[in-house]
Amino acid sequence: MATAQYRTLLEQIVHEGPWTVEETCRAFEARAQQMKESATLSPRQLARWMRGDVAQARAVAQRVAEAFWGHRFEVLLGSPHEALEFERYSGTAASGLSVDIESLEAAAVMAAHESFEHAARIAGTVDSDDISLLQESVLELARDYQTKPPLQLLTEARHIRNVAYLLLDKTRRPAQTSELYQVAGQACGLLSVVSFDLARWDAAEEQARSARTYAELIGDAHLEAWSRGTQALIANWRGQSRRAVELIASSVDAAPAGASTARIRAIEARAWAELGRPDQVKESLRLADIEMEQVQDSELYSATGGEFGWGQSRHSACAGTALLTVGQGESAVARIQDAIALVPEDPLGGLAPARAQVDLATAELLAGRLDASVDALESVWTIPAPSRRHGVTGRMEQLSRRLTGRDWRDSTEAVELRDQIEVFNAEAVSRLALPTA
Repeated sequence: MATAQYRTLLEQIVHEGPWTVEETCRAFEARAQQMKESATLSPRQLARWMRGDVAQARAVAQRVAEAFWGHRFEVLLGSPHEALEFERYSGTAASGLSVDIESLEAAAVMAAHESFEHAARIAGTVDSDDISLLQESVLELARDYQTKPPLQLLTEARHIRNVAYLLLDKTRRPAQTSELYQVAGQACGLLSVVSFDLARWDAAEEQARSARTYAELIGDAHLEAWSRGTQALIANWRGQSRRAVELIASSVDAAPAGASTARIRAIEARAWAELGRPDQVKESLRLADIEMEQVQDSELYSATGGEFGWGQSRHSACAGTALLTVGQGESAVARIQDAIALVPEDPLGGLAPARAQVDLATAELLAGRLDASVDALESVWTIPAPSRRHGVTGRMEQLSRRLTGRDWRDSTEAVELRDQIEVFNAEAVSRLALPTA
């Protein structure tokens, strides 16, 4: 979206971010509390700031605004183009942002996207090279998923999907239509996971359903099983574990053998765990392990990997999460440690090590080893705030709740760890509103 239509940089940040105005105000106030500043922000006041209509802003509000959005206050109220030039040449960019490099790279990527979309819109026919480029782009995005902040992924996946839509309107060739439906489905699948990472549950569910619809249209059994499994995972995180089990039951028979079935069985185990059924967890994991023994590479879901991958590392980590949920701490530690150890041998397996590290910390705590729990989190603290996905922050919150239990409530170290987790998650909330690309 071109910046010229925005009156201020702040207006661009808010409109292109994932939050509503009301949600942005709440996050602003949470950041103020974290900073121990007495500052509030109403939707009406934010609307005036976004217009640049500010007669006098309190110094405390300006300080929080600069920390929250990562720019000087006068820059936030200036035009987006002027803000870029001002911060590039004055050297006043916020320390957390590298405006001179990252903004230029983002602008170059956005310009390329706009050119590609316009060319696709005006072209009289669909070029097979354009389809090939989209196919390569969506697979590359899947592979690079864990290395990019969620908001950047949102932008790139949406671009791929939109170009696929443009090309679908221009072709009636069955082969091209099938290829483009697959690209659109894969892009929607990635958008579903990004929405999940941003804790936007309704959006995540809708994107997963769309991905499944495209998969059904072209008979892509792998994508269909992946989408149904993602729906079940979303339902489980939303506290709808019974629905998650039903989604798996309705799709497991049609799923391809190997990684696709192993994945949905492992997700099923996590749903049964939330329902407090250790016997069913054991059976689902047994069936999942059997499927993993016969995994064969497929172009998207194994050989390409990334967010669509399901290798031994991710499989073991998911099993560990299920065991952790039903209170089997030692067994969970063993599976999660295996998962982390397997990462170097399983580069396409799709495991996000940070999530496994938080689960390991929780499992160690469940086993009564607070020191080991603290050690497991060592690498997690270094995750940049814009890259702290809900899969990490949600697990950190669960760990924090366990630290309030009877065994740890009087421990000074446990209290300090809870405080550290609170700050870690609060920073993630405040920075996820910023467009990083």
